[in-house]
Amino acid sequence: LKSLFLLLGSDPPTSCCFSYTARKLPRNFVVDYYETSSLCSQPAVVFQTKRGKQVCADPSETWVQEYVNDLELN
Repeated sequence: LKSLFLLLGSDPPTSCCFSYTARKLPRNFVVDYYETSSLCSQPAVVFQTKRGKQVCADPSETWVQEYVNDLELN
């Protein structure tokens, strides 16, 4: 299930999420993250995995906030 899409009306195109992952990702799979644009209909954190996948996560979830803080420190 791909939950990431591009908002083509913006310049440059903006990545948005329309659903969040239902399960917590293993921390050692995550290598980077970014937050979706305020142009998107719902806020999201997009985690990038070691295998190059992008996974949308709910920024209000505790584990998502912990991963973001951890990635910011490293």
